[in-house]
Amino acid sequence: MKKTILESGLTILTEEYSQIPSFSLSYTLKSGSCNESVSNNGLHHLIEHMLFKGSNKYTQSEIADISDRLGGRMNAFTSREITQYYIKSIDEKFSESFDLLTDIVFRSKFDKSEFSKEKNVISQEIKEGDDNPDSKTFELFYREVFGNSGVGLPIAGTQESVSELKRNFVDKKYRELYIPSNIILSCVGNIDHEEIITNANKNLLDFKHSDPIQTVKNRQSFKSGVYLHSNKSLKQVYSVIGFKSIPITSSERYKYMILNDILGAGMSSRLFQKIREEKGLAYTISSFIDSYKEFGVHMIYAITDPKKTDDYFNAVREELKVLMLKGIKPEELEKSKDHIKTSIILSLENNVSKMRFNVSGDIYFGEHRSLEKIIDEINMVKTDDLNMILRDYPDINQSMALFYGDISKKDLPSVNINK
Repeated sequence: MKKTILESGLTILTEEYSQIPSFSLSYTLKSGSCNESVSNNGLHHLIEHMLFKGSNKYTQSEIADISDRLGGRMNAFTSREITQYYIKSIDEKFSESFDLLTDIVFRSKFDKSEFSKEKNVISQEIKEGDDNPDSKTFELFYREVFGNSGVGLPIAGTQESVSELKRNFVDKKYRELYIPSNIILSCVGNIDHEEIITNANKNLLDFKHSDPIQTVKNRQSFKSGVYLHSNKSLKQVYSVIGFKSIPITSSERYKYMILNDILGAGMSSRLFQKIREEKGLAYTISSFIDSYKEFGVHMIYAITDPKKTDDYFNAVREELKVLMLKGIKPEELEKSKDHIKTSIILSLENNVSKMRFNVSGDIYFGEHRSLEKIIDEINMVKTDDLNMILRDYPDINQSMALFYGDISKKDLPSVNINK
């Protein structure tokens, strides 16, 4: 991988991968919904939508036409800590793709009529998310844990917050945020690093260097408790049991990754075998760690029958207790290492994944982390490392448990309900 920082402040990361005649190109803004407040919630997501609605060089329909004609795919997403725009196509379309993506990211127009229409589109997107119990459960969970901080707010915003966002305000914020020093350009594929530097310098001549924005510090406190959110239209109960965990930069990240894998990340995991296979309490059951720059949450997610939810909660409680008291077996550790290493290697088989891997390394670690180094760090984890973590791991009474569906207190008689 090669890295260059231009005079404008733009960071360029490239990895030449000539085996396949294609490329993936992205611009990543080092800011997301974590940097919002209640009053401007949905700002980053709305800007993301508007960048496809017309730029200095292209109209909305031309952006759509060229994108389709390139034959690959162009898209974007907003998350809590970044906003990313990307395009994947064949190498002979690189110049045209680079020109298109660069223009929409740095020179969007925010046409008044398009702005009004896109707010209506996002309103429909929010309603669609509200109708999806999976996404709604996690939205409610983050709101209960982190409240009105940027982390606790929905990424797309709310109906109320989006409706209050004014065009001039959003346009002003776009021009403050979308400067080269806040952005990483990453490209992987059959490309040339020096050619990309030349193209970037040519396209960003009108940008003078300025200091990057200061993002919000998100050293979040973690609130525990059990919360019910009723939705009588649902036939199942969607639940998240969460614990305070580590940030993505923690030196113990691979220990926690292995611990999570053993607990609930696969078909042979303890939770899957106990909750689904042995007790038949849920069809869907898994665990994962959602880590950010300064904090993390370890979550257990399941979908259960309302009448079996109390049994499910107690079964999870018991399985966590067994894990903490008896620890990890050596054979579990080795199986988990193989699972994780294979998953990481397979995830990097395409250039989109490689491109995102390189961006993540630069944002969170300030360096390129080789696959070999990651594998070595995973291999170094021992059972004693995991069992030491388990000695201090919080029990279920210190968790944040949220249940969403046709559920009431009588369905959880053995649990102390907060709301």
